[in-house]
Amino acid sequence: MPSFADALRVLNDMKGSGVVEDYAVAGAMAMVFWAEPIPTYDLDVLVFLPEDEATIVSLAPLYDWAAGRGYKAQAEHVMIEGVPVQFLPAHNSLAEEAIERAVTLEYEGVPVRVVRPEYLVALYLEPGARTLKRRERAAALMESSALDRAALDDLRKRFGLEP
Repeated sequence: MPSFADALRVLNDMKGSGVVEDYAVAGAMAMVFWAEPIPTYDLDVLVFLPEDEATIVSLAPLYDWAAGRGYKAQAEHVMIEGVPVQFLPAHNSLAEEAIERAVTLEYEGVPVRVVRPEYLVALYLEPGARTLKRRERAAALMESSALDRAALDDLRKRFGLEP
């Protein structure tokens, strides 16, 4: 049976091994910590990759590390402990800040870095991300008592995001 906690342990091992510099769980799985849980297929993980001389971002070292431990790639996912995990390199300064400001919480005794709700909403409001599903998730997060409205307003202004 797929184990979210076991997948999180592997994420922490990836960070400890230097395969990723840092990570933060995003997407629907992050909502488990902030709002009403919603069904989802995979675990989205924003990552900082170790810097190298290349100008093109490559997930090859991450996939190689995973394969060396028996975790197989399946389309855009790596199957970790039965959980499809999609690694998303920080694509802009908002995503970078979301990782930097993530909070460490616990899931079944496993520490996990999680994108704060204000940043999840902001990421959902990015022009390229504005699907109906993401607008619904943003609306659910807006009702969460964990959401800091002043911080969200600041993010919206700084990154030019419309509600």
